[in-house]
Amino acid sequence: MLSDAARALRETFSPPLRRVMWMSLGLTLIVLVVFGAGLQWALGALPEFGIGWIDAVVAFAARFLAVIVLIPLVHPVVSLVAGLFLEKVAARVEETAYPSDPPGRDQPFWQSLIVAIRFTIVLIAVNLLVLPFYLIPIVNIFLFWVVNGYLLGREYFELVALRHLAPANATALRRRHRSRILAAGILVALFATVPVLNLFAPLFGAVFMVHTYKKVAAPEGFA
Repeated sequence: MLSDAARALRETFSPPLRRVMWMSLGLTLIVLVVFGAGLQWALGALPEFGIGWIDAVVAFAARFLAVIVLIPLVHPVVSLVAGLFLEKVAARVEETAYPSDPPGRDQPFWQSLIVAIRFTIVLIAVNLLVLPFYLIPIVNIFLFWVVNGYLLGREYFELVALRHLAPANATALRRRHRSRILAAGILVALFATVPVLNLFAPLFGAVFMVHTYKKVAAPEGFA
């Protein structure tokens, strides 16, 4: 698995995927800038009470909560934007790394968009649910890895598997190899905690999961 992760890391920044990588990164940065500007506007629109210390406390509390909420939301924003390109990433990796295998079926753009939005909503909802635990030192980082590792592993594996299998077969294959897929997802979540590199985590996850799918599907005659 670690060798597949190292291979995926090299391929994420390789020439065949570079155009998709820059397109995803550029659009992600635009969305984050717009989101940050909206947040600044909202903070600036806070009402003033005319009492110095109360206004100072309200401003401090609002900015503190904004930062606490913003940090977990960065990853879903990145995932939403990158989700528009993950089909292309999976197709390119399959074409270059497994040229003798049957090609996967590309999903329609609107279906990919719906899947990306649905996954982003789930990511946001789950991370907001566990937000109080993110305030606990040490526990927060391990919790982030496990929670997001499960979500990322499931989503990216099914993204790849559905290119080759019917939904029922893809789900059954994922369940039979749930431990390996969870471990792979945790590696992607760990990647997502590294500043700057976290902007490329979805692309890395898609590439990594192509190799993971091939490893678990081949012995069962699905690859």
